[in-house]
Amino acid sequence: MLIEIISPAPILNTPDFAFAFGGNSGSEIPLNAKGHPYCFEFVALKGMTFEVEGTNKSGNALVHKIICEAYPKRSLYIDTRFAKPASRLSPKRVLPKDEAILSKMLAKIGTPYVWGGNWSEGIPEMLEYYPAKKPIDDHTAKYWTLSGLDCSGLLYEATEGAAPRNTSQLVHYGQPVPIGSDLRPLDVIVYPGHVVFVADAKFTIESKFPFGVILRDLPTRIWEFDAVRKRVEEWDNGLDPNQHYTIRRFT
Repeated sequence: MLIEIISPAPILNTPDFAFAFGGNSGSEIPLNAKGHPYCFEFVALKGMTFEVEGTNKSGNALVHKIICEAYPKRSLYIDTRFAKPASRLSPKRVLPKDEAILSKMLAKIGTPYVWGGNWSEGIPEMLEYYPAKKPIDDHTAKYWTLSGLDCSGLLYEATEGAAPRNTSQLVHYGQPVPIGSDLRPLDVIVYPGHVVFVADAKFTIESKFPFGVILRDLPTRIWEFDAVRKRVEEWDNGLDPNQHYTIRRFT
């Protein structure tokens, strides 16, 4: 069975949506030790298609277990209200032009950081489908509706889902930038766990917890990377992301 996403939809790593949007108290988003919602994975965009492995009832909702090429080893779930049957898989998305990608990224400066977020407008339906048992503050509401962007989500939204969704893929994306060469706009400074993008000759742009989407001085940001990590041209999955990083060019 295939499904098509009819509106931006949260994809979770658990079928228990009521817990992911409510927690034990019914009015919280469960967070890990770093303050990130540990049930969130990403937001599927309108028009995307997925193969369904099974459908189960979770509380008052029906939940599909789906197969996603970007997460081959993870169990992923979607509330069925965000999807409809599809007859075929959607075609691979095409990267927009560089100027359009960068323009969209820069327009998101000030957007909050939300782990799993790649649709900055958020998903207000989550407050309707999974209402809190008690009033929640604005910070919790942003998480509840995924109204923000995480580090790789900044690029994913700007490319309309054409770029990889996570940093473990971005370390292999495009071509390596030779050490010693000049950096260009949209070059990807990355290690599994975080990614920063070159905005221009002076600045980088990134979504960083807890600040959200910000501009930083490019030389300073490179210095910060070099202070704790060694740059490699080609990423090997055996490398320690706490000790290494790479720079990729995908356009």
